[in-house]
Amino acid sequence: MIIIYHCYGGTHSSVMAASLHLGLLPQDKKPTGKELLALPYFDQQSGADFGKIFYMGKDERGHEIFIMGCKNAGYIVERALINFCRIKGINPNDILIVDTVPCLNILMRAGGFISRGLHLVTLGRLFLIPGCRSAFNKIVKFVTRIKNEKLLP
Repeated sequence: MIIIYHCYGGTHSSVMAASLHLGLLPQDKKPTGKELLALPYFDQQSGADFGKIFYMGKDERGHEIFIMGCKNAGYIVERALINFCRIKGINPNDILIVDTVPCLNILMRAGGFISRGLHLVTLGRLFLIPGCRSAFNKIVKFVTRIKNEKLLP
């Protein structure tokens, strides 16, 4: 199965979710700012990357994990990808598209906008890192539910 985690920018909540899914972040302790910044693609995407799909790795069951930024068009992108699969004869049940926007908090939104949107990276990360750490347990529960409910063996 192919799993695509997506959020507004494809650089914070989707990266954290994919990293938790792949075991790049341990689920039992909140990551430090340094650990977050060491994740592939974390706080690195630009506006030119919206709509691009980035490979993160394979999980323990062989599922390929990707991330993507969709701005506010997540639902439309999901529908387009599913429809494309149908057109190409790919079973839509072989792809799982997961919106991580519900995991965001105000600090992540503000920090992401300042860092990626305004290109004030240092200032944005003052909000972003605490926001990501605050949302960590919610993202862990979210990913655990995806892995346990949606990816039954």
